[in-house]
Amino acid sequence: FLSGVALTIGPSATLKFFTSARNAKGALLFGFGFFLVVIKWPLFGFLIQSYGFLLLFRGFLPTVVMFLRQLPVVGTALNMPGVKTVINKIAPASTPLPV
Repeated sequence: FLSGVALTIGPSATLKFFTSARNAKGALLFGFGFFLVVIKWPLFGFLIQSYGFLLLFRGFLPTVVMFLRQLPVVGTALNMPGVKTVINKIAPASTPLPV
């Protein structure tokens, strides 16, 4: 995962992204979750790592949802009345892009 981010945005931008004050909590949780997986606590490590991942990339969630809404089958499912309400609370359509 980290190598993919580094290859996509470059090593210096990757370091800047993971060490910024805004992303500190997510980066620490992601790293701690990785550590737990390495010391053979995979369930807790995966859960903590997943939460850290969500904290790190929460700004991109509206962009991902907008993309998924354009897909034929997935978009139809996301626009169903109950699902649409939940998705709009998680990732509002009016949120500006994080770029």
